[in-house]
Amino acid sequence: MNTSNTKGEKKILLQFQRFSETDTFKKEVARIRKVCRLPKNGIKPTNDDIENLSNIFRTPDNYPPIKEGEPKFALKTLNLETKKIIDLLPISNLYLSSLVKHYIIFNKFFYDELGTLKDFFHTSNVCELGDAQMEFDEYAPSEDPEEFYGSFTIKGYIEMLENKLWEYPVVLRIHPDASQRDIMEYIKKHWQQIKHYQDKYADRNKQASFKNSKTKENSKIKKRDDFIYKNRNLPRKEIMRMVTDEFGETLDYGHIGKIISLRNKRKKV
Repeated sequence: MNTSNTKGEKKILLQFQRFSETDTFKKEVARIRKVCRLPKNGIKPTNDDIENLSNIFRTPDNYPPIKEGEPKFALKTLNLETKKIIDLLPISNLYLSSLVKHYIIFNKFFYDELGTLKDFFHTSNVCELGDAQMEFDEYAPSEDPEEFYGSFTIKGYIEMLENKLWEYPVVLRIHPDASQRDIMEYIKKHWQQIKHYQDKYADRNKQASFKNSKTKENSKIKKRDDFIYKNRNLPRKEIMRMVTDEFGETLDYGHIGKIISLRNKRKKV
């Protein structure tokens, strides 16, 4: 999962990985597979499937046959159902939604294979970089008043704003002449006010949050904890010996019990 450059990106990917291990995520995936007439464990991807992951309109090669007259691949249904999972996360972007959608179909996370979509992840993480003027112009493409009001889709524009304000309710507007130093100084000087606004919108009824995610979680520690949880039904003394043999570490009963307890709580999120 070598897709992150900033701490913000690492926070989100770490939380996404944790969320994907929860019962909530697994139950939603099972439900969606049933709705989309997919096997319980998804379908096996072909080489062509993997090479064309970025083609969102392509029908997977091994998609189950359906009744005559029905759409072969319920793409719209899959997209709508995938969004229900993404809405449980702190933020959404095309990279994360594609990860979830392909997992539903193929039962595998294609972190590196979805390389063409990583730019969406880099511009939308703990902050979002966008061109506000261009976004407005998409809904108001003409300066002519008559054509302007005839083409301006107010409902669509408001819906777009609502989605952005839900994920990014605190806005920092940047002047085109501002330097990096100007921006950093402004943020530092006004951090208490920014924090006040963040706290105001902190409770968003999300199943997952990257607010307290540790970006320096050691991969060896995670591998060790996964090993302990996998063998959680064995006697603690036996787990202690296995951890020493496998990882060269000596953990006491309490430490092993705490690791198992934390994993149990995380999976119930």
